Amino acid sequence: MATTSIVQAEDFYNMLLEAERAGVAVIEELVRQNQDPRFQELLKRFLRDEGVNCRILITLIQHLGAEPSRETGAFVEKVRALGTLQEKIELLIRGQEWVARKIREFRHLLPAGSSHLLLEAIKVQHEENVDALERVAGVK
Repeated sequence: MATTSIVQAEDFYNMLLEAERAGVAVIEELVRQNQDPRFQELLKRFLRDEGVNCRILITLIQHLGAEPSRETGAFVEKVRALGTLQEKIELLIRGQEWVARKIREFRHLLPAGSSHLLLEAIKVQHEENVDALERVAGVK
């Protein structure tokens, strides 16, 4: 992979890593704020998946010979600034859509092989999360 491609892939992976960390923080807070067992179960599954995604992204960055970002995305503060649980869920949906969209936009930077497949799985997971959130939370 050319040096420019490595830097672009590293930046892309770090952007996603920061977003996934923000997702973990937001979902942890939403689990505590919501008392609906069905919704909590869904959020706990998302929480597990977001954590796994962080690990995948860290590994991909390290395989490039780079250092993973230690930052967490600004998404956390945007969600915290909202007043109602419904608003927070709606923003979580938009955040999940954002991750899927960014992967669609930038996947051309990825080499064929396992990294491409792993990111495709993360994209699909986020698309499925949007569908599940809309169903369970009654948001569309």
